Amino acid sequence: MSLYENDPESRHLLRAFMALALLPIEIIPEGYELLKKQIKVSPQAQQLKMFAIYFENEWLNKFKPSTWSVSNSTWRTNNFAEAQNRRFFSRVVQPHPNLWRFIQCLKQEESAISHRMIQTGLGFSSTRPKKSTYAAARKSKQIQKLINLFHSKQRSLIEILMSLAYLVGEPTCRGRKGKKKKNNVSNSNLSHSSASESPARE
Repeated sequence: MSLYENDPESRHLLRAFMALALLPIEIIPEGYELLKKQIKVSPQAQQLKMFAIYFENEWLNKFKPSTWSVSNSTWRTNNFAEAQNRRFFSRVVQPHPNLWRFIQCLKQEESAISHRMIQTGLGFSSTRPKKSTYAAARKSKQIQKLINLFHSKQRSLIEILMSLAYLVGEPTCRGRKGKKKKNNVSNSNLSHSSASESPARE
């Protein structure tokens, strides 16, 4: 954790590992091998190599990329599930409800969801889209643009991974005193990667 927090280069490389989930499944193994090469030339190679071993054992061998790749997903987070859980538990209130209270809350939640579905079906919306929804859509476009650059051979895979690393590891929209902090990929990030990040094209 301290390496992630205190060393910017290592943090960016670790985020590139997170960004593997954004790649099409068939090129994830190739992306992983490229990141291992990056580790070898890193000043923090020893610690990062331990992470790479863990990643390979857990997320390439134990859990196959097909289970965690979100390349073809419209929504790439579990925010909706988290919001659903938070809303339901706020309805329950009690930390350890009895069975009857639990069933009552389930019925109330089902009724509320059915009501929203009817509204949506009629073309009405009970809630306004949140800023984070627009930010997520914008980020999805940035991700797709990078993938298209790779498919058109305008960027190498390692360049794509290092650019995608700017889009992961932080909230889509972070607020502080009413102001949001954007985490966009600038044109400079799309056009090149630093020498410490990108090896020579193979």
